[in-house]
Amino acid sequence: MNKLKYFISQFILFSIIIVIAFFSDKYISKPFTYIDLLAIGALASSVILVINLNSKLHNSLLPIRRLYKILFSIMAVILATIFIGLVTGEIIL
Repeated sequence: MNKLKYFISQFILFSIIIVIAFFSDKYISKPFTYIDLLAIGALASSVILVINLNSKLHNSLLPIRRLYKILFSIMAVILATIFIGLVTGEIIL
């Protein structure tokens, strides 16, 4: 159960980061303006907030071996990318 909680928290973490990056991408472009800097600041602050909340959740879990953490994180990134791609329409089956 502890490993499942870890995997779900990693999946949610990476999903949120991918969604934030996906929607903020249209505001960040080559000629950097104040809007671009504001979008980068909002992106950075939201990612830091999500990572802090995730680390608090991980502290409440029992210890997990490093190999399992790496494998679960890789699987969570792949599944989150596929899931968000399907939801946003970037991936069409």
